[in-house]
Amino acid sequence: MQRTVRGFGLLFSVLALAAIPVSAQDGVAGTWTVSISSPDVGTMESEFVFEQDGTEVSGTAELQMPVDGVELSDGVYEDGVLSFLMHVGLEGQWFTVEVEADVDGDEMSGEFYVPDMGMAMPFTAKRQGG
Repeated sequence: MQRTVRGFGLLFSVLALAAIPVSAQDGVAGTWTVSISSPDVGTMESEFVFEQDGTEVSGTAELQMPVDGVELSDGVYEDGVLSFLMHVGLEGQWFTVEVEADVDGDEMSGEFYVPDMGMAMPFTAKRQGG
């Protein structure tokens, strides 16, 4: 009898865990639609694809504006904060954008900061399929 009660207890525990809805993904891996607010051109949507290995993040970006190239480097995701550098080629010159965002499940918000121009642009993002 005692064995049967323990068996039911284990069964109910497993069923209770199975009933918990799957929450948003932890981490930043995946494809994100990013909306950047620029004082010069308004809101631009871009697509970022992140890969994650532990706290290290790498990825690619397709910006809505025409650029010579985009490279992401120094990506880190730790304690709900994503930071990386985005190197952008524009009209034959390259400049670096510092990016930092607070990540909450399938959403993030943060800022693109261009030190060479002293300009900051807020952004929001949503993970596709999230």
